[in-house]
Amino acid sequence: MKYKKKSKIWMLVIIDIILILTFFGIWSGAFISSKLSNLNFKSLDKDNLAVNEELYTKVSDSLTKGEFNSIKNIVLFGIDTQGGGDGQNDPNFLGRSDTIIVASINPKFKSLKLISIPRDTYVEIEGYGKNKVNHAYAFGEEELAIKTINLNFGLNITNYVTVDFAGLAHVVNDIGGIEIKISSSEKDFINNHSKTAYELTGNTQKKLTSYGTVTLDGEQALTHSRNRTIGDDFTRAERQREVLEAIMNKMAKMDIGQISSMLDVFLKEVTTNINITDYVGTLTEIILNKNVYLNNIVSEQVPCKEYADGKYINGIYYFVPSDVEKMKEDMIEYLYKK
Repeated sequence: MKYKKKSKIWMLVIIDIILILTFFGIWSGAFISSKLSNLNFKSLDKDNLAVNEELYTKVSDSLTKGEFNSIKNIVLFGIDTQGGGDGQNDPNFLGRSDTIIVASINPKFKSLKLISIPRDTYVEIEGYGKNKVNHAYAFGEEELAIKTINLNFGLNITNYVTVDFAGLAHVVNDIGGIEIKISSSEKDFINNHSKTAYELTGNTQKKLTSYGTVTLDGEQALTHSRNRTIGDDFTRAERQREVLEAIMNKMAKMDIGQISSMLDVFLKEVTTNINITDYVGTLTEIILNKNVYLNNIVSEQVPCKEYADGKYINGIYYFVPSDVEKMKEDMIEYLYKK
């Protein structure tokens, strides 16, 4: 697929926002209060999210009700508002969710789950019929986007984080870069296409001189995560999850002063409806088992290629699941049973 010069807005940092504040032993009311004041809070009508109230019956053979309630699932949205065309010059254009990741904290298995939903997945959007899942945000922002995910995947999600793509370059630069394993062709892609990212930040462009395990700066990490000319959109989603994992592991080694400085800049780019007090119990448990969680990160994609295919419908490309029930079962399996 042709590489687009304009940046796609996507983001990886939902876990960072919550986990930065908690994984690394900085749980302090005054600290959190001062940092969260930089966030943009936007509430949703929870009665309009199509929450699956019967979900526990699907997993009651594996979890007690208490274990089920302790699992925290949050949707990460990275929003495409910078690319040209498709109404994006209209100031009222809301953008599309270029990246959708269901991030899950699972205390029973002491794991972090990052489940990508391909943006072209063909789903039912209430009031709009069949369309790509990433269009739901353009039609009705986070509320309709979460409702669409709950309806099509049988979930009960109510929390979200939405972030602009510029945050990735800033956060990676602020933590001194991240280590990522890349191929020779991926190195060449970064060198050939990172100019746009450097123009975004105003920094001088740097070139990679080697491949294998390398240190990427923010602009290089952004370019690498947007790469879908080597592989496809699914390879791209995997790259994004790898970058997120690298950010998390780098932050685990940071001191409070470094984290505090970085958050002041980054959190201003975040919109969310999360009430951090709802996470105190889970996050306290995570602090006590930080290394276990960081070594138990699960990255998957639903639907997968085994029962979904790329198809053109009326000249438009979609990723069409052939087994919707299997799609729901996989999502629930990853979030609750593994």
